[in-house]
Amino acid sequence: MKKSEVLLKTTSLYLVYFLYTYFGSYIANMFPILDSQLVMLILDILFLLIIVLTYKKVLKKDFQILKKEYSLKKVLKVMVIGFFSIVLLNVVIAALGTLLFENASMDQNTQSIQNLASLSMLYTVFKTMFFGVVAEELLFRESLSDLLDNNVLFVLVSAVIYTIMNFIFTSEAFSMSQVLAYFLPALLFGIIYVKNKRNILLVMFTKFAYNLIPLVILISGV
Repeated sequence: MKKSEVLLKTTSLYLVYFLYTYFGSYIANMFPILDSQLVMLILDILFLLIIVLTYKKVLKKDFQILKKEYSLKKVLKVMVIGFFSIVLLNVVIAALGTLLFENASMDQNTQSIQNLASLSMLYTVFKTMFFGVVAEELLFRESLSDLLDNNVLFVLVSAVIYTIMNFIFTSEAFSMSQVLAYFLPALLFGIIYVKNKRNILLVMFTKFAYNLIPLVILISGV
């Protein structure tokens, strides 16, 4: 596929994501009989289906590579190293937030999951374990992969875009530690991606484990 075609595809996906996320509340108001969270769930599911169908060949190819080149032990090793690296990074970010910026009680991932859970547990599980793992990784990493051949540039740009998109829909003031809490883990996920021959499935598996722990803690009430 030509660069221009890849750019068009990527731009179209970002445009669709931006429009339905930004105008989701307006769409919900058009159907007052439906709950706004249900409307957003439906829109997220539709986008998830669209982006999975768009990259189904990539997902199939990466799965075949995993079967051929990665043992279960190697996959778990990537996941464990990635998971604990991000956990350690969040500890550092929290410490920096306390010392340099403001008091920081929890990492941004856990905070986001708790905020969602206060609205709907069903939506939280879907958004955290399916949309956040599959749709977001395909959008914020895989869609940029063919556009950015240089690994360093790719890791930086994908992390910047991911960070911006996490703040663009909020009207609340945010701090430098909050920005770092999105940006630095995104850098690590990007590094995992490029270090493993840009296999998006390994990133998805790692992010699934990363999101699962705070979700289980939240559901269990610990």
